[in-house]
Amino acid sequence: MAIWVLILSAAIGAVCGIWLHVVVFTILSVFVAIVYLLTAVLSGLSLASTFIWIMMLSTALGAGYIASHFVCYVAHSRAHKAKHRHSELESGTKYLHDQQHP
Repeated sequence: MAIWVLILSAAIGAVCGIWLHVVVFTILSVFVAIVYLLTAVLSGLSLASTFIWIMMLSTALGAGYIASHFVCYVAHSRAHKAKHRHSELESGTKYLHDQQHP
């Protein structure tokens, strides 16, 4: 069960990474941690267990956020590289004697 919670938290972080600015994401993460802390304390869970879960959930959220930015970076880099390679092929050769026709 705990693995699914962490996977879901990472997925939520990945979706937030696409749509939210890092400052908004940080504020949202802190707000979620505070609400979880209050809910856990009011339901009678121990503080040590609650802090461990807050750290794990925050780490999963952050990992998802970073992973989505990494995927976007890789996609952007590959598109830029393909565009650069395509423009080199269209420009032809650099040497003047290769550009002249017989």
